[in-house]
Amino acid sequence: PGREGAEMFARKLGVERCLLVQPSGKRGWNTNGGRKKNGIDDGCADAEDVDVGNAGQHVVETESNSSSDLSPACTSVDDVDDNARPSHPPKDANEALLQGWDLGELLDEASELPHERILKFSDLRDQVIHEIVNPEKYRGAPIPSLPGFTSLIKGFRRGEMTVLTGPTGSGKTTFLGQTSLDLAEQGINVLWGSFEIKNTRLMHKLLQQYMKDVLPVGLANKDMPAEERRRHMEGLTALADKFETLPMHFMKFHGGSDVDDVLDAMEYAAYVHDVEHIILDNMQFMISRQSVGKGSSYDKFDMQDIAVEKFRKFATEYNVHVTLVVHPRKEDEGAKLGMSSFYGSAKATQEADTVIILQSDGKRKFVDVKKNRFDGTLGHVPLHFQRKSGRYTETPEVNVPPPRTTIPTGVSALNRAKKQVNGTARASAGGTSIYHDIRNQHPT
Repeated sequence: PGREGAEMFARKLGVERCLLVQPSGKRGWNTNGGRKKNGIDDGCADAEDVDVGNAGQHVVETESNSSSDLSPACTSVDDVDDNARPSHPPKDANEALLQGWDLGELLDEASELPHERILKFSDLRDQVIHEIVNPEKYRGAPIPSLPGFTSLIKGFRRGEMTVLTGPTGSGKTTFLGQTSLDLAEQGINVLWGSFEIKNTRLMHKLLQQYMKDVLPVGLANKDMPAEERRRHMEGLTALADKFETLPMHFMKFHGGSDVDDVLDAMEYAAYVHDVEHIILDNMQFMISRQSVGKGSSYDKFDMQDIAVEKFRKFATEYNVHVTLVVHPRKEDEGAKLGMSSFYGSAKATQEADTVIILQSDGKRKFVDVKKNRFDGTLGHVPLHFQRKSGRYTETPEVNVPPPRTTIPTGVSALNRAKKQVNGTARASAGGTSIYHDIRNQHPT
């Protein structure tokens, strides 16, 4: 019946011989209540040419030997109220005739049955205009502690995937811990999948970042009055109680794990806990040789590509944001990483909506946005690590002018050096240059 029946009938005739249409009901209603002159509709067509299914779904045979003038079979119509125009098109031919519709006009004004996977601009017109007029409503969840970074990526949006990389020791887990806390403090449900660091160690780091201060590590062995120790323990317990209220969950995986098991846990968290943001740290530890299996014909690169594809599909289907950490290839220490620095094939960066690299040359550190599918904004923001809080800031802890070093230039440098030795050096405005120490500034 309905659309299903019309499609089945079309398959029997041959899809290439049929055109599936559906009437809108804008035309075809007879003002005389459906009656033609003498109750008979002239221009009758052979009933084999037209089949009208339920729910207004029509199958029109378009074979070359079919009648080109399709009109309803000759039928007399019972009395119909002239003003009883239906609000919806008829569901089938019987209802059309009883209500007084003109089948010929219904077919003439009918539109092609749309495919469920094909859209027109008119289908999304209102949404597109609304996005143009209200861009702020389509931005993602911000990271309040890193406003410059938020201004680049416009927040983390549901249904997208972010890929993050950086050299060993660059602070990827620290960076993600801070962003996850910012999200959780906004009431966004976060799921952590830490395959490299045990959950207890990860939570230790998160507690320090949440407290924004040094934790009382080694409290049990410190030589202090009992009352002071008790106060510290009460403070730590209160911090743990408050941290426990955050909407943050942790997957129970470590090291090599089956990707399908990870996806099953993610699916449960998305359904039961309404998780909106998932962090997977990291790809290489998750997909180890042990998880591939001895009898597998896939190598590690194939497994990584398959996993990336599955995580991308999960983010779209479950409308969650997935952040995936991928280690870089082996590069020279201090070398600046790029899009081709990700370990494995280009699958990860191709599937990702946002690509982020934590750059570090040993002296300075910054977060580099290399891909931004949302609005194309790229750039970098400096990161300054605060050891006390275990967090990053975008400005130095003490905001002082950068130190300057005076460097002699030109052939007069030797003469000035001699004068300085003899104690007769004099200031010369044209003989020196001012050099700025850029170690704490943005990279060029």
